[in-house]
Amino acid sequence: MSIPFIKNHKTSVKCFVLKTNHITCKIIINGVEGNFLIDSGASNSCIDITSDERFKLEKYKKSYSASGAGNGKFDVSKSKKAQISHLGKNIVKLNFLLIDMESINKALNESDSINVDGILGADFLIKKNALISYETMTLSF
Repeated sequence: MSIPFIKNHKTSVKCFVLKTNHITCKIIINGVEGNFLIDSGASNSCIDITSDERFKLEKYKKSYSASGAGNGKFDVSKSKKAQISHLGKNIVKLNFLLIDMESINKALNESDSINVDGILGADFLIKKNALISYETMTLSF
């Protein structure tokens, strides 16, 4: 059975469910493939600060204070617009917050032995009117 409004989405990316029930997918940023959590509760999409050169990100000099699901605030930098693409097609340009993802990867490694490069947050999901199909485990936009 197909859902009528999905036909407006031109791109589908295969997703994977971790033992922790987190959902990940592989996306390409500035021509480099990475493994990303999909998190609609994250206001902003993020990339691990140690991966800024790998993803060829230019960052603004100013840093910001941010808060997450845990306690306290932390410093972040913001990247200039980076190109997200899929199968050679440019999807969208997006700013990423550059954050320390060590604690996130440490938690994921305890059950799934996986590292993620970043998080696809609500900014991307809303901008692209993205849909997750839990039946086919795809992210469509």
